[in-house]
Amino acid sequence: MKVPYLKKLRHLFEAVPAWIAFFFFHYVLPFKVSTAFGGWVARTLGPLYHISNRARSNLRKCFPDMPDGQINKIVSEMWDNYGRLAAEYANADVFWNGKTLHNIEIQGIENLKRFQDDGKPGIIFTAHTGNWQMITLAAQSIGFDLTQMYRPANNPWVDHLMLKCQKLAVKSVITKKKGGPKDLLSLIKRGDHALLLIDQKMGEGIAVPFLGREAMTAKGVARMYINQGCPLLPARSERLHESRFRVTFYPPLEFKPKGDLNEDMYNLLLQINTMIGGWVKERPGQWLWIHRRWNDS
Repeated sequence: MKVPYLKKLRHLFEAVPAWIAFFFFHYVLPFKVSTAFGGWVARTLGPLYHISNRARSNLRKCFPDMPDGQINKIVSEMWDNYGRLAAEYANADVFWNGKTLHNIEIQGIENLKRFQDDGKPGIIFTAHTGNWQMITLAAQSIGFDLTQMYRPANNPWVDHLMLKCQKLAVKSVITKKKGGPKDLLSLIKRGDHALLLIDQKMGEGIAVPFLGREAMTAKGVARMYINQGCPLLPARSERLHESRFRVTFYPPLEFKPKGDLNEDMYNLLLQINTMIGGWVKERPGQWLWIHRRWNDS
């Protein structure tokens, strides 16, 4: 079925500003100017958009005792992070030029190296905190190329731009549509490694607490750990100041299945959600609260 004319027109109007922003961020503005400008625009205009009400609602439900002033501060920080991230996505070579890593400090590099050299396939999981693309760049700095699972944008022109930016920072991408889960399973069976962001709502997942509220959580990583013996390595990106980051690679998860698949998946995903929830609590302004992470978002 062809996309209706009006929908195509709407997609075009949505895509033009994104492409203009990419052109200026990547080709015109100096890097520090582009990130500062992106942060300023986002934190100035973002809180005014209706979608920010979802972020405020999510924060109130997760932290019912938090004052409104603190909630608004977190929403402003979230938009600042998002605006800077947009400029950083267009300039991955500033952080990694193929030889030298800049503005990224790495903790737990020994965990990543062991994960790379253990002779097994593996999944590095993370969340939408800081700038998660710094994880792939940190991995490349030791010669470790990851395949990233990518969720396509609904707008095809925006999606094309997002893929263009993704490929500035990651060598291989598979999408969640068009057989993405099967491609991921094939990748794991070949003995390769993937990076997954696993903090988004999944309609086909199972309900597992996240920040104290039941959240539909994807089962894929739990199935691969339990059924395929696939190690899971947590990785976290934190924005320290402006466009300086810390990437932390934690030891692989330790979990002993008890033989009941559904119970084992639930308990493993609870362990993962608890870890990611701790990251969010430490730096709440660096997580995307505008996600529909919960059914009542």
